[in-house]
Amino acid sequence: MDESTPPLVKKGDRIEVTYADKQFEVIVIDSDGLGPGQPSYGFGFMMAAKYIGIPQPTLTKWVIQSDGVSDLKTPSGKTFRVIHLLGNDGNNYSVIEASDWFSLSTDVLINPGQTRKPTKQKIADFLKWFAVKGFYFSANIAVKGVATAKDDRALNRWLQKRESGKYTRKDYTDTLSDAGIPEVAYAIRTNEVYMGLFGLKAAEMKEKWHLMAGDPKIARNYISEEKGLEAVKFCERLVTMLYSDDLDEAHAEAIRLTVRKFKLRPQ
Repeated sequence: MDESTPPLVKKGDRIEVTYADKQFEVIVIDSDGLGPGQPSYGFGFMMAAKYIGIPQPTLTKWVIQSDGVSDLKTPSGKTFRVIHLLGNDGNNYSVIEASDWFSLSTDVLINPGQTRKPTKQKIADFLKWFAVKGFYFSANIAVKGVATAKDDRALNRWLQKRESGKYTRKDYTDTLSDAGIPEVAYAIRTNEVYMGLFGLKAAEMKEKWHLMAGDPKIARNYISEEKGLEAVKFCERLVTMLYSDDLDEAHAEAIRLTVRKFKLRPQ
C-alpha cells in the first residue's frame, strides 16, 4: 500500500457487516491481514453464540492462558488464537479471526464432546449457509464472469425462503405431535391439506406440477409449483396458529382461508 494513502480501516475499527439476512459486528484485526489493503476481521463470543449456537459461557470456559497468550481450546484439544484488541470506541475486545470460527465450528461438529444436539444442528446450519453462499458466488463468476449485487439478493431470497419453509414445516409437525398424531400418520394430514387446496393428494399434485397445461384434472385450477408450495406453507402455518384443541377444525379453517387468499379452486 502506498504510504501516502491512509488505510480504509484501522486495527480496532468496529464494522457492521450485513451478510444476507444476518448482521455481524466485526472488528478489524489487521488492515493488511490478507495482503495490502485487504483487512482481516474477527468477531467476538457474543456474535459466535448468536449465529454458531455455542453458548457464550461455554466459549469463555474453553479459553486458556499460557505465557500471556490466550487460546480457545475445543473438546478435541485443538486451539484457536484469541486476539485482544482495543476498539475504536475505547473498549477492550476479545475476538477470533473469522476463518478460525469456521474451523472451530467444524472441529466441534466432528469432536462434539458434551455438545448438545440442538447446538450441533445450529453449527451445521451455520456452516451450510456459508458454504452455499460461497459456492453460488463462485458459480456465478464462472458462468458470467462476475457475481453482481442482484445475484446476491436473489440468492439471499432463495435461501431465506428455503429456511423459512423448513421452520414452518417443523412447527406444523410439532403441532401434529402436540395433537397426539403419530408420526406415521403425518402423511395423511399432509394429504388433507393438498386435497383441500388442490383436489389432489400430495404425490399426485407433485407429479402434475411439471405440466404447464392440458391435463383435464387440473386445467381449471392449475397453479405453479412455486405458488403451490407457498400456499401449502401458508396453510400449515395457519394450522399451527389456529390449533387449540380441535385439529380437524384448525385444518378446515386454515384450508378455507388459504383457498380464499390464493384464489384456488379445488375440485
